[in-house]
Amino acid sequence: LQALSLLNEITYVEAARKLAERMLVESGSPAERLTRGFQLATSRRPTADELKVLTEGLQADLMHLKQNPDAAKKLVAYGDSKSAANLDPVELAAYTLTANVLLNLDEVVTRE
Repeated sequence: LQALSLLNEITYVEAARKLAERMLVESGSPAERLTRGFQLATSRRPTADELKVLTEGLQADLMHLKQNPDAAKKLVAYGDSKSAANLDPVELAAYTLTANVLLNLDEVVTRE
């Protein structure tokens, strides 16, 4: 059971990182990237309030990870799948944390 729990954690981190890679590669500005990730996860555009919360969270994560680049490198190296070598590890890690939030939204996890 513990191995399965660990596997699920690794899978979620890798899924979030791959979503983050798409956000970074397929869009330009932070707002466009966040909107793209939100759309991929929920099949709709974020509201202004949702985008504001995501933007604030991303900015906080970026500030924290810029001060802790080793933590960023560790996060983007976690799991079996390789991260995109052409992306800045700090930026990729921050977007990975944001993508993790997106993948854990109620409307993504629960079908009503």
